[in-house]
Amino acid sequence: MAHIPESELVRKTFVIKRMDLPPSVQLTKRSLLRWFALSFGLLSEQESRDTVLNVLDALFHFLLAKKQNPSTLELQTYIGNKFHKRVGEKLLRYHLNRLIALELLQRKKNRYFLNNSPSAEPNSIVDSFNHWIKRPVNESLDEIEGVLSKISQAYKK
Repeated sequence: MAHIPESELVRKTFVIKRMDLPPSVQLTKRSLLRWFALSFGLLSEQESRDTVLNVLDALFHFLLAKKQNPSTLELQTYIGNKFHKRVGEKLLRYHLNRLIALELLQRKKNRYFLNNSPSAEPNSIVDSFNHWIKRPVNESLDEIEGVLSKISQAYKK
């Protein structure tokens, strides 16, 4: 397979979907989780499986409500008790690793932590999102705009 040198330039991939946010979505935690998962590319439009929603619910329950850093076993137990569904460790880690790759989450000593923004209050998911996701996305959009300007200039010569 041929080596593509540009692949070394990619630091992180974001999938963000522009979606409507009707008032009905804001009525329940579950619909808010689904909207977040869809808009953030963690779930596809045609996907009926709800494992990622169960994982997000369990994760946010521990991180935001209980202010605890859960282990995979604690997340599995919570999902089993609340949703009466078993999620295997491999699938659970898959969903958690996607959040780690986006730098929203960290794993330390088999526990999961919100990846705090270095310049904000600890355990603020909004500040973490702004630092690790929104800021880099905006920087990427600015760079794309700059490159398009240079392309436009290059073609006018």
